[in-house]
Parts: sequence; structure tokens; C-alpha cells
Amino acid sequence: MKKIIIPAAVLCGFPGFCYAADYPEFNINVLSAMATGNSKADPILGTGTSDKNLTTYQFEHFSTFKYGDIYLDAELYKGHDVGGEGAASGGSGKDSQSLLVANPRLSLGKMTGRSFAFGPITDVSLIARWEDASYGDFRSRNYGLSLNFDVPGFAYFESGLLQRTTNYNDPTWLWRSYLISKPWEIAGQQFNFTLLSLINGTDHNGTEYFTRPEVLWHVDKAGAFQLGVRVETHHYDIGGDRYERVSPNIIFKWFL
Repeated sequence: MKKIIIPAAVLCGFPGFCYAADYPEFNINVLSAMATGNSKADPILGTGTSDKNLTTYQFEHFSTFKYGDIYLDAELYKGHDVGGEGAASGGSGKDSQSLLVANPRLSLGKMTGRSFAFGPITDVSLIARWEDASYGDFRSRNYGLSLNFDVPGFAYFESGLLQRTTNYNDPTWLWRSYLISKPWEIAGQQFNFTLLSLINGTDHNGTEYFTRPEVLWHVDKAGAFQLGVRVETHHYDIGGDRYERVSPNIIFKWFL
């Protein structure tokens, strides 16, 4: 088994890592800070502020173990009356809100020692996604299947379908995808693109769409420091109207 310990090269966006069918090992920790002036009221997520200014601090951990991998995410949102503007039932404003996410996966290839590669699919995993947020004391539990793909131009391409249960909705579905491009070079500088996409059903808000695309410049040659733009988009139905939010953030990432 190939072993890669990553000091600072980022899943090709996580420096030095390119996911492959032979199950590389990796251990990545990332600190991020970002700011936006367009954090409008968001009744479902509760990240809106009264003046639309929001600062977000994020810690991410992504590593492998014998039978799979795990992703952990902790986010802290700071601003004036975070979540208070347009708060939904159960929500209220504070100086800060928080979100915790755990995303473990069990690789069928690793567990059985057999190949599940087929066409562009490189592996199949059992996946869980647990979300706990301070806003409205939100909780969700999601379980399903996740596929890894070999896609030209991408270092990492994962997508899966899960059954979703929250403390606000009956059981429904979640389509989760995470993509990291291979780096490209412009005028001697390295850049890469990432995308988190979460699309799910709800009881009262139609289909909910949340995306987080990023374009990142590798400040140093190793890619340990990255500067760029993250654009959060959120769309759903509420009160008979269509809610839409586009929040561009300036983001700085430090790969520990």
C-alpha cells in the first residue's frame, strides 16, 4: 500500500496528494479564515448578520485508516447578531454560531481486498454524515453509499446518495459531492479549484441546494498557504417564495 504523509501539498488541492485506486494514506489538517460582506439573512442555516458582514473560521481534518477515511469539519461564524436576521422557528441571533460535521467512510475495496473499479468508478464506500449546529439546535444524520471517480483534470472526485434524517424534517435524501481539481499554472503560479455540493429534500422548503466552490492560489511552492475566493450559494423555498443567496468570501488557508 502506498503511504503518503502530507506536510503541505493538497489533495492536489490538498498539497501533494492525488487520490488513486491503490488507496494512498494521508493525514491532512487545514485552518481557514474568510470574510464576506454579503451574508444576508438565511433562515435555514442561520449564518446571516444584521449588517451582512460575517467572518468564518474553519478547521478541517481528512485522513485515512485501515478500512476507509474520515473527514471532520468545525466552523465558527462571527458577526453582529449572527442568525438573528430573519431567524426561522427555533433560531435566534448571537455573536457567533457554530457547525460540526463528521464524515466517516468505509471502503468496500479496503474491507474486502477486492476491486470495485468499473469504468470511471475507482471505489465504493459506505458513508455517514453527521451534522450538529448551534443555530436552532440543528441535528442531522445521513447514511448511504459514496463513489470515488477517476475524472480527467481532477485529483479527487467523490459523489454519493444518502438517506437524510434531521430534527426538523422526516427522512428524505441527500446528494453530496466533493471535487478537487489538479493544479494548473498561470504565469508560473499554481491554482486549483474545489467544490462542495449538498442537495437534499425537505418537508416544507422544496429541494435545498447548497454549494461552496473555491478558486485558490498557492502562495508558496509547496501549497501550504493558499489565498482565494469561496462563493457560498444557497437556494430553497420558504413561505411560498424562492430564497437565493450568493455570498463571496475572501479565504486564506493554512495546511498544517
